[in-house]
Amino acid sequence: MQIREIPWTPLGGVYEQDDLDVVMKMVLAQIDRSAGFFRLPEEPTFEKAFAEHEGAQYAAAVNACGTGLDLAMRILGMGAGDEVITTPLTFVATPHCIVGVGAKVVFADIDPQTYNLDPAKAEAKITSRTKAIVPVHMNGIPADIDAFADIAARRSVKIVYDAAHAVGTLYKGRKVGAAGEMSSYSFQSNKNMSTLGEGGMVTTSNPEYHARLQRIKSFGFQYGPVDDVVEWGTNLRMTKLQSAVGMTQLSKVDEINHTRNRYARYLSQQLADVLEIITPFDDGTHFSPYHLYMLRFNDEAVNATRDDFVKILKGKYKVGVTFHYPPLWNFSFYRNLGYGPQDAPIAATVLRQLFNVPVFPRMKMEDMEYIAWAIKESVADLRRG
Repeated sequence: MQIREIPWTPLGGVYEQDDLDVVMKMVLAQIDRSAGFFRLPEEPTFEKAFAEHEGAQYAAAVNACGTGLDLAMRILGMGAGDEVITTPLTFVATPHCIVGVGAKVVFADIDPQTYNLDPAKAEAKITSRTKAIVPVHMNGIPADIDAFADIAARRSVKIVYDAAHAVGTLYKGRKVGAAGEMSSYSFQSNKNMSTLGEGGMVTTSNPEYHARLQRIKSFGFQYGPVDDVVEWGTNLRMTKLQSAVGMTQLSKVDEINHTRNRYARYLSQQLADVLEIITPFDDGTHFSPYHLYMLRFNDEAVNATRDDFVKILKGKYKVGVTFHYPPLWNFSFYRNLGYGPQDAPIAATVLRQLFNVPVFPRMKMEDMEYIAWAIKESVADLRRG
């Protein structure tokens, strides 16, 4: 096969004419001097549609997934003296939501197959100060929702899900938006659907949580016949344009997810017999939208490192590769707080092995064929020394 370039692209979804049309329609509507970008009838429409899509009773649109996690911690009353357990294999927004309310981050180890927080390892870290657990649906592979629900019931802790990767994820045939107390989703530009670069949504089936989310994200206002400010809040809203684009993006995300899933399954089949490569976990009980297609270089089986391998894959075969995520303890903020690989040795091993290859909806099956070939050729080059 002829060598060609397969770049990594920063846009994870698809923008088309329908997205452009709705933006132009809304901007043109503001030419009338009586119009404006506030209030936002598009926002509740998007919220209702998203809640239905994700199997939750309510949804609150916010300006980012990290914002949603911050709000969840505040609404659940997390604060100084409390401990919140989470995974070290995630984006920094996950532990930041805990630090941001003055609580202590406690890292528990991951399941080496799913890369999600291991429920048993998380439960082993519970103390009298533990108030919550924040699992992540990594890559869109669902966390063990039933196990965490059992822990929550037995140990009186709250579960909040980081669902940044999980629009359209299915767990045992069920949508994941109603799991736990709240789930926070991301519409940042490299996610499977994006609301003009940033944005998020918090789903819940608790009406009190939903009401507080809506108030806090809008300066504490409670809107009604007489508008009133009933608690502290600030401006964490999604814009009118983003909400409108959210509806067009939501209309196509299922197709995008199935394309990603089909490409990922093809790659996993093609790489199943390559000793040096560990493909993503799939036992047939879930549906993953594969926001990321994470592979592991099995450095324990061969005399080479992931970086040795990636140097060949990127340099010689020109396949775009990224590393999601850097170990959190590599960041000076968390290193200075005393965190390190000793907190989660399984995660430490997995983190040094992980790499991602492009699996985007705009790609073609021939691109997947090239990537599979390039990975096999890179492995063969390593074997030859």
